[in-house]
Amino acid sequence: MFRRKWSGLPADPEFPIDLKELGYFINKDDEVRSIENPDHYFKFFLTRNQRWNERQRFAFNQAIQNEIHERLEKLDMKKYLLPVGTTDPTKPHVPIFVSRDIITKSRIVVIFGETSQDLGVLAHRVIGGPGGVNKGSMVSIVSELQKQHSSPTDPSPPGIILANMGELVWWPEGKRTLSRSAFEGVPAKNAVHYGNIISAKNEVEHNENMKVHIHYIFDKVIPHFVKEDVGVDVIGVGDGADYVEQYLDLEPVWQTWKKRVNCLALVGGLHAVWELSGGDFVKQFLPNKARAYAISSEPAGIPLSGPEGNPKTSTFTQLGCPVFSSGATQYTELSLIASASAVLSWLQEVAMTPEGEDYVNPSFQIMYADPEVDDGPDWSEWKDGASEGNRHGSDEAQVEQELEETDGNGGEQPGLLLVTRPDEDQGEKGGA
Repeated sequence: MFRRKWSGLPADPEFPIDLKELGYFINKDDEVRSIENPDHYFKFFLTRNQRWNERQRFAFNQAIQNEIHERLEKLDMKKYLLPVGTTDPTKPHVPIFVSRDIITKSRIVVIFGETSQDLGVLAHRVIGGPGGVNKGSMVSIVSELQKQHSSPTDPSPPGIILANMGELVWWPEGKRTLSRSAFEGVPAKNAVHYGNIISAKNEVEHNENMKVHIHYIFDKVIPHFVKEDVGVDVIGVGDGADYVEQYLDLEPVWQTWKKRVNCLALVGGLHAVWELSGGDFVKQFLPNKARAYAISSEPAGIPLSGPEGNPKTSTFTQLGCPVFSSGATQYTELSLIASASAVLSWLQEVAMTPEGEDYVNPSFQIMYADPEVDDGPDWSEWKDGASEGNRHGSDEAQVEQELEETDGNGGEQPGLLLVTRPDEDQGEKGGA
């Protein structure tokens, strides 16, 4: 009998959380490149062993996040720990970023990112590929917001709060929270360990999941950092947009916040309007003060639909508000990157509404429809095989007859045989 000891299992691979030691650097175009070959970006498939690849990506993402956080801090964004008042970084906490001078602001912008992303990250495919660190992170968004005016009478930029929708799993050994995907990459007992189990010990009080985190941001964070009369612009990205929309749709919540939420940008969100309550948030706010930016092949900012939806496009537009193209054609995580100019310009438009006036979305005359592409047969009048059985039989009979006639032509085999399907009338005659 053989017995395998734990010590006999392969050790989990270790990688340094440092770009240079991992073999990468950031070039003059702000792109991460390989030191060994500067023409190459980040290489995930380091070996054929998936665990080695995941552990390298974990270290790489942590190193990149450190770089992003340093840049955000240079933009006067300060990292705070939740629950509010937490000062011991070794205790379970969730970090967020808040403008240092937010208490002085007359307008703030709160951004809820995707639940799959690390704090400050928009898309790793841009950070570690074409585009670069700033473009693929919240650094670009914060930089642009800091160029805006808070109102017609206040030229100072708005305050900013970056919520942390992704990193809600507490990692005791690392003394920090991680996203669920990142949690799979933390060091394990060995390289063939089954995985990491998420339990109550991995939860942070008042921030156990993304829905509770949104509530905590509105219920505790904003009142703690912001004056009571300050207006709030909200941006939601991907499923973060869906969750924040669900939250604001709750009647008690909306009664509390309806006078303070200036506008809502749903970037890459897909929450159907019929799944909402149908209250004032849906009937009044969404059509008048919200906009959605959807995955589309059209350039960013092109209007695709009014609040009632557009049946002439395959893009989902039943969102209860005007829908515009985000400029991203495939990936939701690219939506805010591609539509940043359109989204932030609209937020500035709302903010610059003359004092005493209430902003309302203009009426849009939607002419957009998907282009008709002849890329295959028209199946709109398709009939099932049972009703067309006789016709198919006659088709096969005619093909066989043509083959026999061709073979009898001097015994020569044709190099190319063109077989045509008879029309409906001929099929019926052949069947008779």
